[in-house]
Amino acid sequence: MTGWVADGLFATLFPLAAIIVVASKPQRFIVALLAIVASFCVLDQTRWQPWVFLYSALLLTLALFSWESADAAGARRALNVARLIIAFTYVFSGLQKANSNFMTNGFPWIAQPITKALPSTTYVFQMLAPVAPFAQMAFGLGLLTREFRRASLIAAIAMHLFILAMLGPTGLDWNNVIWPWTAAMAVFDVLLFTGKVEETGLEILRPSRPFHAIALLAFAVLPLLSFFNLWDSYLSAALYSGNLTEAEIYLTDAGKASLPAPIGERALTAPTGASVINLQRWAIEDLNVTPYPETRVFKAIARKICGRLPDPAQLVLIIREQRMFRSKPETGYRCWEV
Repeated sequence: MTGWVADGLFATLFPLAAIIVVASKPQRFIVALLAIVASFCVLDQTRWQPWVFLYSALLLTLALFSWESADAAGARRALNVARLIIAFTYVFSGLQKANSNFMTNGFPWIAQPITKALPSTTYVFQMLAPVAPFAQMAFGLGLLTREFRRASLIAAIAMHLFILAMLGPTGLDWNNVIWPWTAAMAVFDVLLFTGKVEETGLEILRPSRPFHAIALLAFAVLPLLSFFNLWDSYLSAALYSGNLTEAEIYLTDAGKASLPAPIGERALTAPTGASVINLQRWAIEDLNVTPYPETRVFKAIARKICGRLPDPAQLVLIIREQRMFRSKPETGYRCWEV
């Protein structure tokens, strides 16, 4: 996709979004917007960010609703699909965090704005770290029940306020692209789980139409495969979970010198003296998002860089696959292996 075509399609998203908000029957505008998003995602897997996946699923749910005022049954079905999507996003986000890396590194890092200002709270957050993943999983399930829905709603909103405070401009001021997503999730919670929500968990989960079954599969079943490295992490609510595949590229001095400046300048000198490109840092600095954390994507990046080197022996790709099961702590790949 050429630059002017991409720019034109991107610009089209904004009027489409505005029309969707005001149109009485926005189905065709939603489909048009999703078609543009899909075209971007097909061309670049980095765009498969968790919020893109979630927003697209929610919009598709709305596109399949009749938007007839008399269609109360259809409205109830659409709301239940949306509730399923949100609830299981929380469930798997919690499950993904049930690992030692999140508990010992991820959660304390998120809480730094408080622990640095009040060092005496450090111990409290150390005690909360093992609880946080299971608490999130619990309130995700609680949203599916009548008995615990209100308490779970309060817990979910409180979590989003905490995240915004910690990662926002008054906290770590980190990765601002996720700030609106965090706020939007709190809004979704209020819209979907307040008022007279009489549906039971069974009614929310039981497929009433084919798309309901597809949503159940995509958000409640397939994410289980991610724990065995058989389904993508970002399609399984694993953002900032401490359970993601990461990669670095090691270069010889000659290899670094032979690369174009925009790439070569990303190679920093490690304590060992080696030149290292940290792909996570590169993505954050250039795109303001983390890279799509899958081995195939990191291999594709390394393959592109290998094509710029006069000697393929000048590069080694190191990948650490982190999953609940079947992790590969560290694997090295040469250019001829990617």
